[in-house]
Amino acid sequence: MVRIKRLLDMLSGVVALLCMGPVLAYLDLPLLLIALIALPVGFWCDRRERYPLPAWLATLIALCGMALYAVQITRAEVAIPVVHAMVVLLVVRLLTPKESRDYLQIFVLALFILAGASLINLEIGFALYLILLVFGVTLGLVLLTVHVTDQKLLMTRQDLKKLVKIGLVLPAISLLLMLVFFVILPRTRHPLWNFLNPTSKGKVGLAETVQPGSFSQISANDALAFRAEGPELAPEDRYWRALVLNQQKEGRWVRSDPPKAGGSKIDGPAPLTFTIYPEPRSDRYLMTLDRPLLVDGIRNNQTVDQMFIARRAIDQHLRYEVRASPGALLKVSGDVDRDFYLRPPLVVSPRMRELANRILTQSDNVSVRIEVLADFFRNQELSYAQDDLPSGPNAIDSFLFDKKRGYCEFFASAYITLARLAGIPARLVGGYYGGDYNPMGGYYLVGEATAHVWVEVLAANNNWKRIDPSQWAINAETTLGMRDREQLNPFRQLVDSLNYYWVQAVVVFDLKQQISIFRDTRAKLRNLRSVQTPEHLWKMVVVLFLGMGLVVCAFALRRKPKEVRLLDELRKKLEQRYGEDVFLPSSGLAEIAEQVDSDVCREFARIYYGAIFRDRSLTAQEFSQLKNLLKEI
Repeated sequence: MVRIKRLLDMLSGVVALLCMGPVLAYLDLPLLLIALIALPVGFWCDRRERYPLPAWLATLIALCGMALYAVQITRAEVAIPVVHAMVVLLVVRLLTPKESRDYLQIFVLALFILAGASLINLEIGFALYLILLVFGVTLGLVLLTVHVTDQKLLMTRQDLKKLVKIGLVLPAISLLLMLVFFVILPRTRHPLWNFLNPTSKGKVGLAETVQPGSFSQISANDALAFRAEGPELAPEDRYWRALVLNQQKEGRWVRSDPPKAGGSKIDGPAPLTFTIYPEPRSDRYLMTLDRPLLVDGIRNNQTVDQMFIARRAIDQHLRYEVRASPGALLKVSGDVDRDFYLRPPLVVSPRMRELANRILTQSDNVSVRIEVLADFFRNQELSYAQDDLPSGPNAIDSFLFDKKRGYCEFFASAYITLARLAGIPARLVGGYYGGDYNPMGGYYLVGEATAHVWVEVLAANNNWKRIDPSQWAINAETTLGMRDREQLNPFRQLVDSLNYYWVQAVVVFDLKQQISIFRDTRAKLRNLRSVQTPEHLWKMVVVLFLGMGLVVCAFALRRKPKEVRLLDELRKKLEQRYGEDVFLPSSGLAEIAEQVDSDVCREFARIYYGAIFRDRSLTAQEFSQLKNLLKEI
């Protein structure tokens, strides 16, 4: 025998743990510790029915907690303070005596806390918490309907199994319906609940200036920058373009609006299409594969130097498509303001100025100067490094001639300074280089650690040509080259693929994808007789399985128990043979057997009552015997 209240106590603790799981990382440290302690203490109190908080003190703590976090609500931050306030209410409820309405309050608070968690972080783990919580709350509500009738009720294992079956079938049907409605209900461009956090920003983003020498050491950032779905690229083509810096101000390379030039044309191999899934960022720069031709799927502004800037903040997960021709040249058909791209820094060391003058006087041909400058970098035996870096106002000079250690900003800044002094128009380009390709999902995983800076020079015939001086480092193969050779192990491929498909199928699922699915499904239905396998057959299979699952669950829920089905069949046979008055609702099976004077009915009643009166279900053998007896009537 199992006490119904004991089951509710255990289930309420499990539900509380499930709802707090996604938000534990965002709770204040004091509240986090209190919440973690309240879970086992609350369970201990329920077992002994002794609680530390009297009613008046619990009410006071709840009011004070809600007031404390209510004053923290701002227009820029709503979700986190509200979640904190609900966690306070949940903790108080765990540490106080529980009646039926108290269990209901715990279940409702758990659902609201999980909903609040979706406003803070909607990662793939949310799906697991949601599924488990739906099952837990539904089972709790089923038990609560019994608890309301008798709070001290003791249930047999058989009755408990029946309740659990009901409690599991209902959420299964609910989840299937949830999936169907998620696909078919109209989607908005922005979630309706985004107004709760209108100015939230991501934590990642490119630096908008380049200033070598400001730090003697840099640390790697393991944060994810974006995923790029598309074909695998050659190492020399894995440049992801974001912003262009063209002027130096107070020792920093910054962006200034470039003068308008003539039309431009991409001259290179056939373009490729990539779908970009950026992480929430603190800037509006759209990542593109170098050289980009078109960005589609998000409203943006394109600059004359191939930057694409979103018209709204990238403060949530989204997707857009990029068409680009990697390795191509950018040809400018009109005049270019060369003076704009020849302005050198105001402060240049004597050694760098002397070197630039030697290059300038060697030839009038820009292409020759570019080759001479490349030979200088190759012969200097520079190392790519992230520690023990040159610093101070003459950091570039020290990098080139003394320490000869630096990362991409040193290489690119030194090159553009020498290039401009030598009469070569140049500009800096910031973005990412490399990325790990996941063949399981068919996409690149690009992290903030791969942020990179390179140079573009205006070569002969007004062609902007990419030059990455970091590739001339003597250890480039073991530093930059590792960005191309590192591969995700199978486990990481699987885990990240699941996150990728979650973002693709749920987080950024919008009306455009819905229309595409409906169109594809309609087209495939029209071509069912075709011998060719539909390209998106899996979509149809998913819909078919969802429909079959709904039918099976509905049938299982409505199907009567086998004992009831046997009685219904017995009633029909007796009414057909002896008339409708023989099977009265007030009559038992034994009385009916005596009334019709049938040994078959007496044997049926004996077997049936032998199971029912012992509070158990019919065994398979008994069920078979009763079916055979029915055939004899």
